Amino acid sequence: MAHKKLLIISIVIILCLSPFLFSKKNSKKTFTIWTIQLKAPAGDIIQKNIDYFEKKHPEIKTVWVDIPIAEAQKRAIASILGGNPPDVINLNPEFSLLLAQKNTLEFFGEQETKDYNKNLVDKLRYEGKIYALPFYATSSITILNKEKFKNCDINLKTYDDIKKLKSCKNPPVFGINLNENDTFAKILNKYDIYDGNNNKIKDVYYLFKKLNNENLLLKDTLIITHRETIEKYMAQNAAFITTGSNFINMIKENAPDVYKKSILLPQLTGSNNKFDIALMNFVIPKNSKNKELAKEFIHLILSEENQLELSKKTNVLPVNIYALQNKYYTNCSNDPADNSRCMAKKQLDNAIIKDFGYKNKKEINELINKTLEALILNNEENFDFKKLQKNINCLQN
Repeated sequence: MAHKKLLIISIVIILCLSPFLFSKKNSKKTFTIWTIQLKAPAGDIIQKNIDYFEKKHPEIKTVWVDIPIAEAQKRAIASILGGNPPDVINLNPEFSLLLAQKNTLEFFGEQETKDYNKNLVDKLRYEGKIYALPFYATSSITILNKEKFKNCDINLKTYDDIKKLKSCKNPPVFGINLNENDTFAKILNKYDIYDGNNNKIKDVYYLFKKLNNENLLLKDTLIITHRETIEKYMAQNAAFITTGSNFINMIKENAPDVYKKSILLPQLTGSNNKFDIALMNFVIPKNSKNKELAKEFIHLILSEENQLELSKKTNVLPVNIYALQNKYYTNCSNDPADNSRCMAKKQLDNAIIKDFGYKNKKEINELINKTLEALILNNEENFDFKKLQKNINCLQN
């Protein structure tokens, strides 16, 4: 009888405590992170940090959503306009800036960026304020088939140097996708075109018109994709191309004979001798419910250890200055796939900061590319470059 009574008391206690226990279990704050197509290459790294973060903060439950790149902007806008955004979003600088201009993002203090590459941080400023923290970077380099340069000077530094190849026997051909997305806009940035110098913009356009007319560029340079330029290189139809280290590995795997003939040069530059850098970043929406946690988590992902692990696994460049000082980025062999990361790392120190800007970027790219088509395909000789520059300036302002 005593045992039965004790059992009844125990059941009553459990029933009384159950709602309390249940509510405690479900009272955790939800902390939400959105990334762009990171699960396949680096899901284990992100999940490891989420697990660590939840142990450190038992009061939170982390929800990680990995979004396809095509949906990132649409979903970010919908969440922000709907007033229920995630706490951390991984985006590109162009779209992040648009959000900053609409006053929908938290800004970061200067002290919060002390561990990150200054040039990359400076690319993430709006009206002097830092609207995002850099996540990872890439910087393409030039890969060259030395057999195609038997009768030529290999010392190419700028796009203008390509003109010298005309005097070679069987001149080497440069593989470049001139009209894809913002390829030509990035080239114009290397000549400081954003400063309103109309004569300079004309000179750059006519440089590439001349290179095309003299068969120093692939014949289909206006219609091919970046991936196709790599295929042309592997087929030895292009003597040199500009690409990232991950694509150099593709050449190594798929065209080993061509790879053996390959050497690296830095990315081709223009008159300012600066390098183009592609960047991804983290933002915190102004309506985030967990801003301090969001900052803490971003800094965790950007730590030296995590940045090195991410970089080694995905062939991207870290943004953490201590990770960049690691021997992995200072001691590379002459093997192209190995050497590419050290070469790309050096280019971060001389990165392009100013460019056409991000406002109406799509429209500006279309205008720039249509001009290139008119000059090369239609062979126009008296193009109104002052009108082009005026139209670009109007779109930017």
